[in-house]
Amino acid sequence: MEQRGLGRLRLPGLLAMLALLAARTPRVSASRDLNLWPLPLSVKTTPRLLYLSPGNFFFGHSPASKAGPSCAVLQEAFRRYYDYIFGFYKWHHGYKKIPSEMELQKLEVLVIMDPQCDSFPNITSDESYNLLVKGPVATLTANRVWGVLRGLETFSQLIYQDSYGTFIANESNIVDSPRFPHRGVLIDTSRHFLPVKTILKTLDAMAFNKFNVLHWHIVDDQSFPYQSITFPELSNKGSYSLSHVYTPNDVRTVIEYARLRGIRVLPEFDSPGHTASWGKDDVTNRASMGHCAPRDRRTLQSLVLKAWLRTSLTQHGPERRFCKT
Repeated sequence: MEQRGLGRLRLPGLLAMLALLAARTPRVSASRDLNLWPLPLSVKTTPRLLYLSPGNFFFGHSPASKAGPSCAVLQEAFRRYYDYIFGFYKWHHGYKKIPSEMELQKLEVLVIMDPQCDSFPNITSDESYNLLVKGPVATLTANRVWGVLRGLETFSQLIYQDSYGTFIANESNIVDSPRFPHRGVLIDTSRHFLPVKTILKTLDAMAFNKFNVLHWHIVDDQSFPYQSITFPELSNKGSYSLSHVYTPNDVRTVIEYARLRGIRVLPEFDSPGHTASWGKDDVTNRASMGHCAPRDRRTLQSLVLKAWLRTSLTQHGPERRFCKT
């Protein structure tokens, strides 16, 4: 069972603000006020209340949907959002019985076009969705799975608890699409190494706030934590220590975790400048690299980078995907 928010996680600047926003986003609250974040394009609600029972509510696919149970992005999202809504709260003693005509039993998801279940999100990904919350079955309609993910986040924010612990949502009709196609957060793991667990929690916070790009400034002068299959000495000698590296499996984990949340990973490898950490390797050291860009870009450093991008990042499984993002 997952835990929401970043808790006491210490992240500088914008990441700390994201954690605060995630903590304040009301998955379950004692208030009936709608606090949707970010505010959807169009929100219409009525005073009519719908009640949800954890044992009698589920997410499902519409028979007409282009996506089905084989879509890992949606199946994982259904599990995740069920836990977000119901997983950490217990029914209070003496809860009231839910009238059947007022019960919300299902959120049915309809994907109209090619769902892109096995794809990675990109700058043109369609994140629009329509959410109609009416009993007994609410409907979430989107062109692609990326819109479904944003709609599930909105749906989870609509639900709160009354004094008896009953889960409640107002009847609602929401139409939404992002104002900006690139909504990103930058992390700098060269100057400030972040454990993979911390990066994953950052991705959770981003998803809560509907950010869709993790700009990963992975190497710089200070350290080279990325472990290349072709040139392992770069991280062996350029990282802060052998425990401060990101293995190909770590990279694969981050990219897939991000993909399942509709987030693309944008890596940054500075060159020909900002490469002092490269010079600790025996091969690149012979090129006499420093903090500034070399005058002759056909130095060994440039050749190493080109070869690395051509081989490591385009032919090996995890590194190939890293390049594609």
